[in-house]
Amino acid sequence: MPESRGPTLRQALHRTARHHADSEALVDSQHRYTYRQMLERARQTASLLFRLGVRKGDRVALMMLPSTIHPIALYGCWELGAVPVALHVREKLPILVKTIERLSPRALIYDGAFAGQVAQIRAQVPLITGYVRATSEATPPEHVRQGDEPVIPDDLDRYPLDFEPMALAGHDLAAIVLTSGTTGLPKGVLHTHAKLVESCRAAVYPFGLTPHSSTLNMFTTSFMGWANLALPYFNIGARQVFHDHWDPKRVLRTVAEERLTNLLLVPTMWRLLLREAVENYDLSSLRQVGFAGEVMDLPTLAAIRRRIAPHVINCYSTTETGVSGGTAMFPQDLERADKIESVGKPLLNSEVRVVAIGGSPDDELPPGEEGEILIAGPSVAREFWCDPPLSREKFQGPWWRSGDLGSFDADGYLYVRGRVDDMIISGGINVMPGPVENVLLAHPDVAEAAVVGLPDPDWGQRIVAFVVRKDPALDEAALDSHVAGSDLPGYQRPRAYQFLEELPRGNSGKTNRRALRQLATGA
Repeated sequence: MPESRGPTLRQALHRTARHHADSEALVDSQHRYTYRQMLERARQTASLLFRLGVRKGDRVALMMLPSTIHPIALYGCWELGAVPVALHVREKLPILVKTIERLSPRALIYDGAFAGQVAQIRAQVPLITGYVRATSEATPPEHVRQGDEPVIPDDLDRYPLDFEPMALAGHDLAAIVLTSGTTGLPKGVLHTHAKLVESCRAAVYPFGLTPHSSTLNMFTTSFMGWANLALPYFNIGARQVFHDHWDPKRVLRTVAEERLTNLLLVPTMWRLLLREAVENYDLSSLRQVGFAGEVMDLPTLAAIRRRIAPHVINCYSTTETGVSGGTAMFPQDLERADKIESVGKPLLNSEVRVVAIGGSPDDELPPGEEGEILIAGPSVAREFWCDPPLSREKFQGPWWRSGDLGSFDADGYLYVRGRVDDMIISGGINVMPGPVENVLLAHPDVAEAAVVGLPDPDWGQRIVAFVVRKDPALDEAALDSHVAGSDLPGYQRPRAYQFLEELPRGNSGKTNRRALRQLATGA
């Protein structure tokens, strides 16, 4: 094993493969790899990249779908000492091109399913000198191979690792993780090896992980949630299954057939899953389920506990903080009715403050007062790629300014009320979407709901609700009557309702409120 002045992700996989060599690591519809096989494939990928001119510190762009081959590509980069950056595969071509130009990668590993887009990228971005094609269940047969481009995993046996990669250290850059990019070009968040390894360690106890754990990773490859879930499993020697696209029926079948022990989804995915006949599937292997990524509504949480598994966790973190820069609610916490809306307390070795909006890290607010959430901890990223002004604004000493709005209660539990930008100011009164959405989702014919503020000449902003119906007969009058009969104050009631087939979502799977505002205003 090449020398690594740890902790590094390269070192972590070598250790796992040594102690859990024959344990299953990766599963999808095409491949099943043990840790011994995963490491060998990663080492071969490192050799392939080296022959394409990639060296330690070079960026390698990944344009891949969730599969067993994606983590092999990631760890291939880390074996060599290169820096992977997973691109948002749903972005329009102009944004992809600008993002790639900003990152200046030496090579691009891409799924054959994206051959059309990559042909245009190749024509517009001459700085990429090496291309590697990857295959997954989504790759059309006619796009598995083209010309003399190497294909992984098919061609990897031609690339034995016959040299010693350069040494790595914990402070070396490990990955550039892109933010969701809903307001323009995504920002590149810089994480070192030590910070990501610390994130792995911190996740073990909230996730309840052992080498015998197993999960289905449904997050997109560019989402920090993918890494927050995947890397701790690899670090401990547990098993992961991957699907290339979201299909709630297939998720339920996979949990039953693979006897998975854990399942973590964003609330939007849980709402879609619960629309299925979950009782027809054997989910008894699930020891713990959880949610992360956005605020959960109370009706959905109750349904998860009743219909899926009673032991539920809630994790709160951001792309910039990793797992150990966040909070968690454990099953025992979520059993307390008075705390059920909380995201918990800070995880091991992290610190969280709530400060006055626009204030400094020292402007800490007392319990009960809402402000901006600031986070410090050993897995907090160090800066943004090529953006010193934004880095200075968001990273202040040890603190990361999240842009999330929240408060602590007297017992030290944190409550996230949404984004500071999502706050609706109507008639001079602050309204957060969460309580309004909870009331809407309590209606039996509402599948999904999201609330935004739109400009209003009299009130500053008016509250508008976007609703996905279970029953097409549900109309605006029935919903308004339901809201009027709730405990929601009059000033928080929506002034208009719009019905959609589905809510728009960003790259991370969260509801895209900016897109809803644009949809309503035509902007």
